[in-house]
Amino acid sequence: MLNPSMPTDVTRRALLVLLVLAFGVSACAGRQAEPDAERYERLVAALSSGQSDAWVELPEAFLARDDFARRLARLEQLQSEARGESAAVELDRLGRGMLDAYYGDLRAHELLQRLAFATGDDARGEFHRQALNELTAVIEASGSGSASDPWKVLSATEAFVWLTHQRHEVAGALYHGADTNGTLALVLKARRRDEDNLRELWFDLTPTYRATLRVLGDDSPNPSELIAARARDGDAAAQTSYAIRLWHRGSAESTIQAVHWLQRASAEGNVIAREMLGVVYGVIARTRSGEEAEQLIDAAVDQFLLAVGQGSSTALYNLGQLYLSGHFGSENQPAGVDLLRQAVERDNLDAMVLLARLRYNGQFVSQNRTAALQLLKRAAAGGHPEGQLFYARHLLSTDDGEGFDEQALTWLRQAAESGESAEAMLLYGTLLARGEFAPQDTVRAVNWFKQAAERAVDADTINTVAWILVVAEQQDLRDPQHGLALMDALMTQDEAAAMNAAYLDTWAASYAANGDFQRAVEIQQQAVAVAEAEHARREDGGPEYLPLLREHLEKFRNGETVSEDVP
Repeated sequence: MLNPSMPTDVTRRALLVLLVLAFGVSACAGRQAEPDAERYERLVAALSSGQSDAWVELPEAFLARDDFARRLARLEQLQSEARGESAAVELDRLGRGMLDAYYGDLRAHELLQRLAFATGDDARGEFHRQALNELTAVIEASGSGSASDPWKVLSATEAFVWLTHQRHEVAGALYHGADTNGTLALVLKARRRDEDNLRELWFDLTPTYRATLRVLGDDSPNPSELIAARARDGDAAAQTSYAIRLWHRGSAESTIQAVHWLQRASAEGNVIAREMLGVVYGVIARTRSGEEAEQLIDAAVDQFLLAVGQGSSTALYNLGQLYLSGHFGSENQPAGVDLLRQAVERDNLDAMVLLARLRYNGQFVSQNRTAALQLLKRAAAGGHPEGQLFYARHLLSTDDGEGFDEQALTWLRQAAESGESAEAMLLYGTLLARGEFAPQDTVRAVNWFKQAAERAVDADTINTVAWILVVAEQQDLRDPQHGLALMDALMTQDEAAAMNAAYLDTWAASYAANGDFQRAVEIQQQAVAVAEAEHARREDGGPEYLPLLREHLEKFRNGETVSEDVP
């Protein structure tokens, strides 16, 4: 593991980016900025004299300057000095210096407003108050704070300052960087001062990141390198992000490092790190036994309780799962339901879906499908993919789909578009293919089928998609080459799948659909042999599909393909 105290090449390359991202400024989309300093200077002159109210143009004009990074470094220095200063004269000097570095700095206008009103200069105080209101309104109008529509800011500092003005308290933070498209976001968990619920709020840092890359050129770090460098520099939000990336690698060494960084971020009070560290401890505990496993579970509970104390409904949900698992004894499982209810009261979508499943099936609680569906509708309306899919499946499974309406279709489509649910992709594609509850669109259907197979973590979904692509009677649903590629990959990489007669049947049908009947026969013979062996082991005369496998074998021997009305 890298020594956090030792500078690295990535750290050196990232220093300028770190300075840029230390302070925030709204970034707005629009026309291409003029690559000169004059535009910014003209705008500042007009804003300061009251001849313009185009505060929304200020961030873009500032980032277009060649010296914006140097100015931000100066701004960082002045803000650092202001945090330890109390003399009014000196604070006034520092505030003016901040505005000279960047005229849109929220803290500067806030500081100068307070000083002006304190000294009786109401006109000056009113100007800075209005400027502050305009700048905060620019951020407010730039998005909604969701992952798909984040607020536009330059960095974490402006996000924190802006949320303070919105009467929010921040409990945790992490960065979300995508190296493929060069985007960088800040995710905060915060709550209004008059509320108990923590909400996940997203801020877009991409415009500043890309402006900095313009300065660094070929020596620019990508988002993941930048996050790693910030983690080593002591940024708890970056440490949390870096730890999650390491955890997903799955190796023993990366797991040790992930725990290290999460522990550091948790010690700083980052609620997201505490939530994640509790989950990590719980997962590791399942690979241990005896006293070591108990100690890990105790550590997980400690982290969850710390997070609950900060208002985390996610930690309540995770604690509920621990109790429901029976870890604390079957007599304590009802406590898990109570914890889920508390999380639901705080609008936790995961808890809504899990509690809905329990009520739907009558597990740990009396069966109440009406109450379950109400919870699912809340979760679906909140954008929870699993809740959207569960609700849609329920409607489709009752009374020939009676009750499945435009809203249910929209939620199913959103679940598919989330990229989190291969099941939703497959079901939505099926409705499009059949023209049920939606206009028939076979092109989009095939696209969703392929995405489902790409996203799937289970062999059954891949097999289902491949079967559709190679045997569908509706020719515009077919793509035999893609179906064969899916089955080749599955059957050569998954030993269990390679011994499944149904999957072998699909694999053989894929070769037949591509004209290779010799290979189809060889594979189908394996499918029949596996099914016959299963038949010999069972007492109920199964499997029922053995005659069908033999029928397909004859087709392939005769140079015929399989064709069915699917999906």
